[in-house]
Amino acid sequence: MWCAWPIIGHMHLFGGRKLIYRILNDIADYYGPVFIVRLGSHRALVVSNWEMAKEIFIVHDLAFSNKPNIAASKLLCFDNGMFGIAPYGPFWREMRKIITVELLSNYRLDVFKHIRASAVQTCTRLNTSSSSSKESGVLVEMKQWFKDLSYNVVLRMVAGRRLSGAVMMVTKEGYDAAKT
Repeated sequence: MWCAWPIIGHMHLFGGRKLIYRILNDIADYYGPVFIVRLGSHRALVVSNWEMAKEIFIVHDLAFSNKPNIAASKLLCFDNGMFGIAPYGPFWREMRKIITVELLSNYRLDVFKHIRASAVQTCTRLNTSSSSSKESGVLVEMKQWFKDLSYNVVLRMVAGRRLSGAVMMVTKEGYDAAKT
């Protein structure tokens, strides 16, 4: 019923119209709260019970904290040098410490609050200025709007600058194209 195919593993189960969490729930009902699925050549442990998840993340955290070492992460991510891709070790622990203290602490979030508010105002102003005064409403592709908003926030937090000039015009044209 839930068998793995030779090369793609269990990937064929996740291609239908049914949502992934429901598929995993059906498999958990059949096999139990802890099972392994094959995603291509890699195996993934699926835990659907909070007691088991607590056991894994508290007691056996070192055994489950490492990520698979794949060629794409070595080539595209500067030899596993990015925080989300890096394997567990001294570099990952130091990066986690820097990120939690310097970027995600309550103090830093409070310091950067004006940047987030300004970015929301800028993106909203861009939407309202792209619409004509005669129209009652404008359709906006929210995926593009959130992408621009998050890009502006990150860029201003890291580099102190925001999108401007020709890049902003391309964004504005993208919003104009969303109108019907």
